[in-house]
Amino acid sequence: MHLRILALTGTLSAVTAMPGMGALLNERQSLPSNLPLSAAEGNSGPIRSLQFNAADQFVDVKPGSAHPFVAPGPNDKRGPCPGLNAAANHGFLPRSGITNIPQTVTGLSQAYSFGPEFAAALSVIAIGLTGDPTAGTWSIGGPYPPSLLGGLLSNPTGISRSHNVYESDTSPARSDAYLNNGDAVSLNITRFDKLYFSAEDYTLDILRDHNKLTHDDSINNNPYYFSAPFAGLVPPIAHHFIVNLMSNHSATNIQGYLDRSILKTFFSVSGPDNAHVWNAGQERIPLNWYKRPSNNPYGAVAAAADVAILATKYPEIVQFGGNTGTPNSFVGVDPGALSGGVYNAQNLLQGDNLSCFFFQAAQQVIPSVLRGLLGNLAPFLNTLNGYINPVTTLLGCPALLAFDQSAFEQFPGYGYHPARK
Repeated sequence: MHLRILALTGTLSAVTAMPGMGALLNERQSLPSNLPLSAAEGNSGPIRSLQFNAADQFVDVKPGSAHPFVAPGPNDKRGPCPGLNAAANHGFLPRSGITNIPQTVTGLSQAYSFGPEFAAALSVIAIGLTGDPTAGTWSIGGPYPPSLLGGLLSNPTGISRSHNVYESDTSPARSDAYLNNGDAVSLNITRFDKLYFSAEDYTLDILRDHNKLTHDDSINNNPYYFSAPFAGLVPPIAHHFIVNLMSNHSATNIQGYLDRSILKTFFSVSGPDNAHVWNAGQERIPLNWYKRPSNNPYGAVAAAADVAILATKYPEIVQFGGNTGTPNSFVGVDPGALSGGVYNAQNLLQGDNLSCFFFQAAQQVIPSVLRGLLGNLAPFLNTLNGYINPVTTLLGCPALLAFDQSAFEQFPGYGYHPARK
C-alpha cells in the first residue's frame, strides 16, 4: 500500500488570506511501504515522532496561563467531540463554540498539532453541511442564528444536529441517535466504560478493537444503523483521534501514552471506577500535558492510513450501507454504485483512494444540501473547492464527477435526521 502524508509550510496569515490551501501544500512525505499492523505503530500513528521537544510540545493550561479552563456559559455551544469541546473550554477555539476556518486551523494546531490541511478541510465541510456558508462559520455544538448579512434561509444546525450528515453511528462513547431518542451528543457511560476497562494504557490497536465493538453493537441493536462515505467514516477516524491527539508525550515516551486518567479528563468523566459520572461540557486538556510534535502533525493522509490499517483488520467497519429496519439486517452498497465506477470494493483501499472518497463524497453532497437554503451557491462552492481540491490533487485522486445516493434509499437510517424536525 502506498499512501502519502501532506507536509505543509506557510504562516497563519497565508491560511487566512488565501482562497484555498494550494499555497500551503508543497511537499510529500512518504509513509512506510509496509504499514504497521500492531501496537508497534505507537501512539503517534503511521509516521513515528522522532524527537521530544518540551518547549514545542508543552500545552500550558494552568490557571493564569493564556489558556486556562473556563466552563462554558449557558449560550456557549458544546457538542459530541471531546477534543473540540476541550479546545473551546481552554480558548484555543472561540469559547462560544462558533468558529471559522482560520480559527480552527490555528487553534487545533496549537492545542493538538492537528494537521492544518485536515483541519481546514474538515472545517469547510462542517460549514457546508452544518454551518453558515455566508459567514464562514460553524458550531462545534448545536444551532445558532445565521449571519445578519448572509443569505442563509435557515439556522445552522451545528454538528450536534447533523446525524448521518456530519456525525454518524458507532461513536467511541456516544449512543446511536435512534437508540437514544435522537440524542447522539450525550456521553453513554456504558459505552465509555467498555473502552475505559479495556486497558490501562490505550494504543491504536485497542481503539480499533473498540471500534469493532461499537460497530457490531450498532448493527446488532440499531435497526436504523447507516454508514455513508463521509459521515460513516467519521467514527473510525474519531477512534484514531483519541490516541493520536490525546496521548501525552515525554522524553522517555516520544510516541506518547494515553492512560485512564488522561482519558477521563478529556471525556469529562469523574468518579471512582464503579460509579463514573459524565460532566456535560466540562472537557479539559490535562495539566502537565505535552502534545505530539508540531513537526509531525496528524494530517489527512495519516488519518486515512490509520483507517486503512483498521480496514486490514476489520474490513467490515469501512463498508457503506445499513440495516434495513430491523437489527442485524445489514446490506452493503458497492462503492462503484455510488461513484459511477470510479471506486469499487477492490480499489477503495488502494493508494489514497479511501482518503479521496472521504473528501470527494462530501464535496459532491454539499451543493444538494445547500440548494434551497442558500440563494447563491457559487461563492461558497469556490471556497469549498479551494480548500479541498489542492488536497485531492496532491493525492492524485481520480476525477469524481457524480455521487449517486439512490442506493441508500433502501435504508431507513439514510433519511433519519431527528434533530432537524
